[in-house]
Amino acid sequence: MNFVNVRSAVDTQGESVIFEESNAVRGLQERRQIGAFYTPQRLSGMLSDWAIRQADDLVLEPSFGGCGFLASALSTLARRGSADSAKRVFGCDIDTLAFTHLSKLFDGHSGLDGFVQGDFLDCFEVEVWPSQFTAVIGNPPYIPHQRIGKERVRDLSSRVWPVPGVGGRSSLWAYFIWHSLRFIAVGGRMAWVLPGAFMQADYAKALRDYLPRRFERVAAFVVRDRLFISEGTDEETVVLLADGFLASEADGKMAVGIAADLEELEKTIAQWNEGLWTGDLSGRSAASLSLTSAEISLFSAVAAHESVLMFGKLAKVQIGVVTGANDFFVLSRAGLEAAGIPESMCIKVLSKFKASASIALVDEDFQNYAAEGGKTFLVSLGKEDQSAPIERYLSTFDAKRRQDNSTFRKRGHWSETYDGKHPDAFFPVMHHDGPRLVLNETDGTSTNTIHRVFFHAEAASAKMRKLAAVSILTSFSQMSAEIVGRRYGSGVLKHEPRDAERLQLLMPKVGTAELNSVFKELDQLLRRGNRIEAAARADSFIYEAAGLTAAKKISSDLLQALAVVRQRRRP
Repeated sequence: MNFVNVRSAVDTQGESVIFEESNAVRGLQERRQIGAFYTPQRLSGMLSDWAIRQADDLVLEPSFGGCGFLASALSTLARRGSADSAKRVFGCDIDTLAFTHLSKLFDGHSGLDGFVQGDFLDCFEVEVWPSQFTAVIGNPPYIPHQRIGKERVRDLSSRVWPVPGVGGRSSLWAYFIWHSLRFIAVGGRMAWVLPGAFMQADYAKALRDYLPRRFERVAAFVVRDRLFISEGTDEETVVLLADGFLASEADGKMAVGIAADLEELEKTIAQWNEGLWTGDLSGRSAASLSLTSAEISLFSAVAAHESVLMFGKLAKVQIGVVTGANDFFVLSRAGLEAAGIPESMCIKVLSKFKASASIALVDEDFQNYAAEGGKTFLVSLGKEDQSAPIERYLSTFDAKRRQDNSTFRKRGHWSETYDGKHPDAFFPVMHHDGPRLVLNETDGTSTNTIHRVFFHAEAASAKMRKLAAVSILTSFSQMSAEIVGRRYGSGVLKHEPRDAERLQLLMPKVGTAELNSVFKELDQLLRRGNRIEAAARADSFIYEAAGLTAAKKISSDLLQALAVVRQRRRP
């Protein structure tokens, strides 16, 4: 590893200069590639002030990037009375440009060897670092597991971590937190700026469970204001504070709260320090934290109804067909003509959820979407010998791309894209305005951009399937979807298959004729784009059938709460 020197005195006003210059040096696309999203000065200053308590604190920044956190740390140390603040900060970064920023921060003056150029995850016993630090602060790289590299993921997953289950699909930032624990002194603190995935990703659950057992107190604050819009991402931000590292594990729970912006965050942290704010300790999702106590009580009261059940009791949710190359195997009508393949040789495929406008998918929907230029045809070799048109088309696939494609290697024949499973219904993976259950009245399937639903034969009759499609439209189930879903980027809500199966449905006893009539009515409303009217109609039908008293008020209150929750997950 390489080391650079820094001077022993620092201009405490330099943090904004460094932050601005770091933005100017690298373009947005390049910073995305290395997961570098530089923290706003006010936030880095706030977290440095929280984490650094004494003039003699030792501070580590594991991925200092544009040096914003380092500048804030130096400023905090100076205000705490440190006469040698530059000797009390240490850092690591793999990016050579980070050291250009570091040189500017310290005016190129040599004197300390506390900064390592290399991968923090490969740092164990660093000669130029103290063995332990009183504060670890920073904004680790936001790099998903797909971009870490297979060999590196294999290496990281094979390491011995404090708890089992670390690795696999973990993003790079999660490994940074795990690794930093080996450097924290007993009584020390951590302050991190993290993506929203900390609160909702499966791979982050081990962190959420473990940190409260190793610190005297832990708090996570979801910041509604998107702090990195100027950095080219609308990722939701979570500020994680962990205070008082313990010598051994103890019982503890993480406090969770929501702050509208940095001003509210600063006030809430101050209240937490003074014992005036305890946060939510129940482990609820960020969506449910947006609800008032009255709204929580109302939702819980409906959830306690005898007819409520989890969607997973009715059906199994699976990802759609994984072709390995949708651009080649999923074609529009024009694409088929160019390839010389008749439509009759292909399988109907739902590639965009918008092609299913309602709660039932019929052949006419495929035809309409195809007429608009949509990709609705799946090319697959199949189990029987195909005719010459498909063989000719398959021969045009790039040989190297075919060789490098791991999905192709998992199949009996690389071009056999269709797995033969005919779904009973479809469920969206990502959406902005809530999910719909779309019953499949065609012989088609879907790509992996849309989930496939397979009803349990013993639990879901044709009547129950229709009732489920209606019930999912209610304000109760839509709120349940917000609670179990995962919030991403521009405010989109995502449901993995197991998330969808946790969706709660009101399934009261109803007459077949009445259900068919309401199903048809909702189908027509949705096809005309009347989502709000359809939701209100679903509410009135399901709530009244369930015998809920004050059904209209329940609907009104839940719809109002739902609107707030959806608004708060959007930038």
